[in-house]
Amino acid sequence: MPALDVAVDDLQWGGRSLGRVEIEAVNRGGPTRVGEWRLNALRATLPEARLSASGNWAPLGGGDGGARRTALQFRLDVDDSGALLRRFGKEGLVRGGKGRLEGRVGWIGTPFDLDLGTLAGTLRLDVERGQFLKADPGAGRLLGVLSLQALPRRLVLDFRDVFSEGFAFDFVRGDARIDQGVIHTNNLQMKGVNAAVLMEGSADLARETQDLKVVVVPELNAGTASLIATAINPAVGLGSFLAQFLLRQPLQSAATQEFRVSGGWADPQVEKLARPTPAPTPGPTLQ
Repeated sequence: MPALDVAVDDLQWGGRSLGRVEIEAVNRGGPTRVGEWRLNALRATLPEARLSASGNWAPLGGGDGGARRTALQFRLDVDDSGALLRRFGKEGLVRGGKGRLEGRVGWIGTPFDLDLGTLAGTLRLDVERGQFLKADPGAGRLLGVLSLQALPRRLVLDFRDVFSEGFAFDFVRGDARIDQGVIHTNNLQMKGVNAAVLMEGSADLARETQDLKVVVVPELNAGTASLIATAINPAVGLGSFLAQFLLRQPLQSAATQEFRVSGGWADPQVEKLARPTPAPTPGPTLQ
């Protein structure tokens, strides 16, 4: 691939405007070194968001033959998530939402040919003040998994006021690891006015399937759900944290609901899980 120093004021791709795009890249191959195409800078500027990235395309294992791997480090700063999705044909999924998505990703193949089966890396998401809108489960693909579109449609239960018109969130945040095209998380947190929603599990990008545990914690006492949604340590994960926290909050524990979301993205299967009853704390011995 050649060295590039390109600036396009309004790049059109697939019938859509990608705004101003700048690319700076060099080819570091030569007679005495292994060929490497290094992306020094990729910048895209839209009214709704700004993308910055760097990385390289180099042979696997350090040799100059065989397969090559693309590696990217990126940051996407978003002013309006709903408007950005609408630009790419995903209208009616989210309203508002300001924040960022950043991480490191890599795959076997060229920078222009994303291979989901070999995709690996880490991601961090932090978005504030938005709302997931009502939509068919398959409409948003992976976004539909994160927004729990299937939960209000199929298991309203005691959370009709929380989910029926779309979940309005104060924030959505969490960390994820990608391994061979499967995203794993143990601390995805969404906080709304009436409840906190916590998720752990996996989603297969190539097969478009999911296996998630979802915990809905209603806001019974001012700030309790907020505390739960902000205190999860990625090193500990959702399961261990809840086991410790809810033991100290019996009323909150009784109102908390757990679900399993499995199956395909277009037709997710939702199952309500029975929560184990915490063991009673021994009282003082009577004399």
